[in-house]
Amino acid sequence: MSGERFDAAAAVGGWRGAAESVLPTLVFVVVMALRPTALVAAVAASLALSALATAARLAQRQPLTQALGGAALALVSAVWAWRSGQASNFYATGLIINAVWLTACLVSLAARWPLVGVLMELWRASAQQPGQETADGTASPGRSSWRTDPERAADRRRYVLGTVVLAAMFALRLVVEVPLYLAGQETISALGVARLVLGVPLFAVVLWFVWLLVRPAHRP
Repeated sequence: MSGERFDAAAAVGGWRGAAESVLPTLVFVVVMALRPTALVAAVAASLALSALATAARLAQRQPLTQALGGAALALVSAVWAWRSGQASNFYATGLIINAVWLTACLVSLAARWPLVGVLMELWRASAQQPGQETADGTASPGRSSWRTDPERAADRRRYVLGTVVLAAMFALRLVVEVPLYLAGQETISALGVARLVLGVPLFAVVLWFVWLLVRPAHRP
């Protein structure tokens, strides 16, 4: 991302990172759709893809952060589904993660530390040297001055709105997926499709919109 444009592919870890996030779930959904009783095969296929992605990055000496994160999530989800014998529990970990992020957004808004503002200001601070001018031509202030500086009231409003948009994404996922999860085996395919649609594609669109709201202003 830059101050003038948003790279959706970079936002989700590049096309390779997006594939590493989507394919384990996609394979699980496909196997369960073809054979609803093949839970072990679906779990094994999902884990095999995650392991293959990690091994490929190791062989190419590429950063493992995203691949390991995806592999860990796939492992926890697969073990939960296998131990419980319920395929729907493959998606339970994601529901918990979304609930945690939604809570973090709401708490940050209640505390008047909007999460998007905190993340944006950390990004701005990491991109500047002490005393360096910001993108809008002003001197670099203290890290928390954005919360009280009268001249940055507009920034604060955008940060609040951006955090509300982010919270709405997590809330939408929960509103759609939790009823499907609670319905059990009958809606397992629909739950898988919902997870795919509301996953990486929605995340990229929401990040793009939030970026449009809060990106630093540029003056000639």
